[in-house]
Amino acid sequence: MFEIDPGLWLWSVLIFVLLVGLLYKFAFGPLMALQKQRQDEIHASIAESERLRNEAFTLLEDYKKQLAAARHDAEEIMERARKVGDATKSEIIEEAKAQADRNLDKAREQIERETRRALVAIREEVADLTVLATEKVARKSLSSEDHLRMIKDSLDEIDLSKISEN
Repeated sequence: MFEIDPGLWLWSVLIFVLLVGLLYKFAFGPLMALQKQRQDEIHASIAESERLRNEAFTLLEDYKKQLAAARHDAEEIMERARKVGDATKSEIIEEAKAQADRNLDKAREQIERETRRALVAIREEVADLTVLATEKVARKSLSSEDHLRMIKDSLDEIDLSKISEN
């Protein structure tokens, strides 16, 4: 049953070798070429994805830098606006204080003028009232002899030399 026939064995080995050669030439060669082509495509895809990944990373870094620069610029703009606002606020406050001081000075000057006018008017009124009161009292209490004596005394008190010099 398990006898080895050298002729059969030789033909089996020869057909096997011939079959392996044919398979290598017609089947394994093209399969190996397809496998090599597929490997090259995979390597190319990996290289392309690495390149795209690096490019994306570079773009991400650029965007981060631009975002940081934009934030920095926005902070600078806000700081400048805050400074301008503070300066404007100070100017407005100073101008308002100056205007208030000017208005206060004008009011004081007007009050002084009005006070002087009122005092002058009061003095004139008091003088008029005094003259009237004196005149009334003088009429009632002085006799005609007293009037003449007062006129004479007044004329004696007047220094006529001073009048002639002017």
